[in-house]
Amino acid sequence: MNPVSLTVRATIFLLFAASLIIAFTNAPGTFDDYAFIEWANFLDQHGIRAGYTQLCQQADLDYPPLGVTLMTLSLRLGHAFGWPEQQSFKLPLVVGSFLGPLVAFWRHRAVEDAILLLLVITPYGLVLGGTDVVYLPFLLFAFYAAEAENFGLAGFCLAVACILKWQPIIFAPIFLIAGIRHAKNFRHLTKICLPTVILVVLVLAFYTPATVFDVFYKATADYELSGQGLNFAWILSFIFESLHLGGLTFQPNGAINMLPVPSPAQAVNISMIVLRYLFYAVFVVHLVIYAVGRQTKDALLIGALACAVSQFTWNTGVHEDHFFVSFIAAFAAWQSKVIDNFLFTTAATIAALSEFLFYGFGDGFNFGNLFGQDCTLFVALAEVCFYGLVVASQLRISLRRAP
Repeated sequence: MNPVSLTVRATIFLLFAASLIIAFTNAPGTFDDYAFIEWANFLDQHGIRAGYTQLCQQADLDYPPLGVTLMTLSLRLGHAFGWPEQQSFKLPLVVGSFLGPLVAFWRHRAVEDAILLLLVITPYGLVLGGTDVVYLPFLLFAFYAAEAENFGLAGFCLAVACILKWQPIIFAPIFLIAGIRHAKNFRHLTKICLPTVILVVLVLAFYTPATVFDVFYKATADYELSGQGLNFAWILSFIFESLHLGGLTFQPNGAINMLPVPSPAQAVNISMIVLRYLFYAVFVVHLVIYAVGRQTKDALLIGALACAVSQFTWNTGVHEDHFFVSFIAAFAAWQSKVIDNFLFTTAATIAALSEFLFYGFGDGFNFGNLFGQDCTLFVALAEVCFYGLVVASQLRISLRRAP
């Protein structure tokens, strides 16, 4: 590529990034933002370590320690300079929204990849205040390091992403299998895992293991069939309400309800158990397919994508923002030409619509129905079809014979 042309393209990307950052840093976000700011102020008043422990005991805290600590430090900086709290809270989101596309550009020197990623992640982060973009640079770099078979660096970056927000932990098992397959012997495996182990031990020692484990349990103990995750459980919710099981009815505007457990409808309670264990079984199958299949970066990337999408499709208590990790895995796989344009575009569309159809641009989205038909149902159906295509791709890539 012509160096001048690359400079011009990079300049255009920077202008786009600056424009979106300035445009949406003041976006109202969702009600979650106010909870984040309240948590950060609590830690600012009571200390990072003691405050995190107290917050875990007093509130429904389900965020990992580094994520809340980063919010607190960001708010402290804002207080020092007299900045509005909404802008101060979004500082890590601004950095993540810029560094994520920058890391994507670094991988293939493709400015168009960076621009595309910027456009998809902006609704998640700057518009709605979702903290997923904060771990984005680390998770992307973890995938790139794994592709290069630098599993020590990959594991470390993945661990950083996980202690910023729990969702990337879905990739830990397949990264561990990849590291074991790559290791020449036990000593080599120990060397690969050592940086990650040290980081995890330091975090647990500082915030105390009991607190961290308690917060992690809360994050995985969501007692809803679907927490607005547009997945198979969301389709089941629609079916249960359509049949008026146990007195379950639609909301007045035709929107699908989040169905909690225990429920007056026994079918909901049974489905909660069946889906949870179905996810465990399916997830293990994806890991086994990778473990016994071909040892290639293509197999690793498609396996990671399959694991993430299986979690979103089959697990219960899944929220709309949890598709973000699937999108990042799809982005990394697309960059390496493991999946085609259609699969990547589908993943990007599901990621964008999962947020937009519930929240709009932060003020809510209250007109998403026609004749009492909830628009989100169709995205959920598309997501399940997307999962089927990912499964087919994993089988084809991982189990095909070597040329």
